Amino acid sequence: MTAPLSLGIEEEYLVVDSVSRCPLPAAASIIAELSGVDFHHEFSAAQAEFASPVCTDLTSLRHELDRGRRVLAGAARRHGVLLVASGTPPLGRPGPPLVTSDERYERMAARYGALAEDQGVCGCHVHVGVPDADHAIRASNHIRPWLPALLVLSANSPFFDGRDTGHASWRTNVWSRWPVCGVPPRFRSAAHYDDLVARLVDADVITDPGMVYYYVRPSSHAPTVEVRIADVATTVDEALLQAALTRALVGTALISTPTDSASDAVIRAACAQAARAGLDGRCLDPVSGRSCTGWDLVDRLVSHVRPALRDTGDLAFVEQCVSGLRICGGGAARQRQVLTGRGDLRAVVDHLAVTPQRRP
Repeated sequence: MTAPLSLGIEEEYLVVDSVSRCPLPAAASIIAELSGVDFHHEFSAAQAEFASPVCTDLTSLRHELDRGRRVLAGAARRHGVLLVASGTPPLGRPGPPLVTSDERYERMAARYGALAEDQGVCGCHVHVGVPDADHAIRASNHIRPWLPALLVLSANSPFFDGRDTGHASWRTNVWSRWPVCGVPPRFRSAAHYDDLVARLVDADVITDPGMVYYYVRPSSHAPTVEVRIADVATTVDEALLQAALTRALVGTALISTPTDSASDAVIRAACAQAARAGLDGRCLDPVSGRSCTGWDLVDRLVSHVRPALRDTGDLAFVEQCVSGLRICGGGAARQRQVLTGRGDLRAVVDHLAVTPQRRP
């Protein structure tokens, strides 16, 4: 690579009541007072999103994520609510109203009925710039067997509606209800991908191409490949870790001979196991088909992309961040630690709250 690939992040957050700590449909009012194009409403009326500008290094991306979180959290506080970085609401359920007042979202809710319930879940979507759509497909094919590793690193949604789900990423299970979601098939080309999407829209399986919710896909609105398997991160460092590893995977894909031998079924099973087990549980290695730990998946991923991380200057940051997670635990483990120590899920919500003053 002659220059680092560009990258950006879209982060979704929950808006919750400052007293009950349950989701509150106040996101539209918060976003309405903010200027610029970086802040958006989402499917649930209790969700707000920040989309970073295009960056070329982690330092710039950190600055943007810090800014986005501070601005949104400040606006939330002015409205008497909290901004929370969790994949699912630990207390309560999204709605009513079910969705944001938006023609597209209302059409989706009407068409899919109860399937659309509880979809106020929050992810971290990483975009990496690529020359064209065919390169995005090449990257997607390469990334598929590494999706479980990205998922275990990000798992940050063990609680939902007042109970422990028994999963590290319950968001993964809620989100997988959509008809076109999860691990993408291997595509021969961008034309192959476009043909499938057109058929799905024509058959009324999905309302539009934006409803292709694969964990990795060519972006529908930018010249990027988008990896969207991660839960929203409690800290900016963990979001940057997803960005660094994802860019390294894309960079590796663009200079490597395709070697993905893992089957769709095994990768899907590995992602489901990763969502349940998290970093410290027993997972499935989609390449060998054997049981392993979540940390084994992470170690294999870092080893695989180490040359690309050196090229971008991100290796030291990734190793430091991974070492910190070994000591402190991932997002799901830390949420459970707070509950064990405080005995109250409201304390977990407070632990996850983004503040205007705090640099996460």
